[in-house]
Amino acid sequence: MYPRSAEHFDRRQRQWLQLTIVCMCCMLIVSACQNSSGKTTSAGGASAKGTAPIMLQIPQQNAGSTANLTATPGAYNPGSPPGTVPSGSGGIPAIFPRYFSFGVMNAPGAVAALDAQRSQNGTAYIFRYQYLSGGVNTNHGWEVWNTPAGQFATNYMQESAQHHYTPTFVYYEICQSNGVQPGSYCYGHDMQQDTANIKNPAVMKAYFANWTLLMQKIAAYGKPALVVVEPDLWGFLEKAANGGNAASIPASVKSSGNADVSAFPDNAQGFAWALLHIRDKYAHNATLALHASTWAAGDDIATSTNPSLNVSSIAKNEAAFLNSAGLVGNPSGVSSWDLLSNDVADHDSGQPGGRSWWDRYNHTFPNFARYLTYIGLLSSDVHRRVVMWQVPMGNQYFDTLNDSAGHYQDNRAEYILNNVTSFAHAGVISVLFGPGN
Repeated sequence: MYPRSAEHFDRRQRQWLQLTIVCMCCMLIVSACQNSSGKTTSAGGASAKGTAPIMLQIPQQNAGSTANLTATPGAYNPGSPPGTVPSGSGGIPAIFPRYFSFGVMNAPGAVAALDAQRSQNGTAYIFRYQYLSGGVNTNHGWEVWNTPAGQFATNYMQESAQHHYTPTFVYYEICQSNGVQPGSYCYGHDMQQDTANIKNPAVMKAYFANWTLLMQKIAAYGKPALVVVEPDLWGFLEKAANGGNAASIPASVKSSGNADVSAFPDNAQGFAWALLHIRDKYAHNATLALHASTWAAGDDIATSTNPSLNVSSIAKNEAAFLNSAGLVGNPSGVSSWDLLSNDVADHDSGQPGGRSWWDRYNHTFPNFARYLTYIGLLSSDVHRRVVMWQVPMGNQYFDTLNDSAGHYQDNRAEYILNNVTSFAHAGVISVLFGPGN
């Protein structure tokens, strides 16, 4: 999951326009969500920031068997329903609408592509997202992409609001920062870079200043903004903990010298509390997602072909670590994470280097039914809803998706759009499409 340039995202955004089938399905789903004949699912108790429980509207789904369908270009192939999945739980933060919503990666200046879809076929995206990356002390990070410092985030948020989208940022900074090793060392050495940088006082002093700048810019924006916080980092910290909790991982928090975080311990749990406290102090309008990786607590749910995988145990282990990283037991006056984020892959399945194909018929592994079992159990264990992001954009409908460069196949978008009820039941409240690499 290595962020690339805005130009790269713009190229992929243009490729997104090929997915008319996805756009049309989004339109139908959102329309169905707003139809009073649709089903509803309870959102559970109030969210971490005190939003009242609401009913999440979801469309009627066809539960008939489609097991005999095959993946034929030009023919819509929904696969087989996943069957019964565990119920997710948790409140729905106020930034999310009262229906199952969608979003997409969208570079600065490329918002016209989303507007065109909206006007031409009624596609109603709620969120548009953009990476904030480059390292906090490299002079190449997001804070210097425009002037003055941090203006890039301000411009993106204002552009989003002008076009009626909710701005979303994927904040990915620790690994790409300069520490004992340069930020470029991150690529292929994520765990070593993450665990070294997070305990480096000089790196973390710059890091907390960078995070504060983002929160200040969101506060000045004045409207809701969503931030997916350090995807991958939490997974690598969990791997490093080797069964322990976040408090067992050294981190420079109090020792960083940042006055705002001087009350928190020098470990990864204190790091989580520090991020939340800075949000609480500077940006009450920021909604923060803690990332749950499918590979952090054992065998990778997203790639394992093992039919005997203990999904319940993996979900419980993941929940235990995330709970220790700012979900429960926080100091008085420190809020909690508002929801979880999860990415299913960082490539389209047909792309070189892509992760395993998921069986849309749920006969072999990995598949969608097992993923939804994991997400439902995890959501229930931590009492948080889930936003899926970086969901691959490929499909197996158009002949142009022939696995040539920029035209790679995947089946996740088609499957999700045909099984929204199951995803909502498992705790998912929004899906954001976008490329990883």
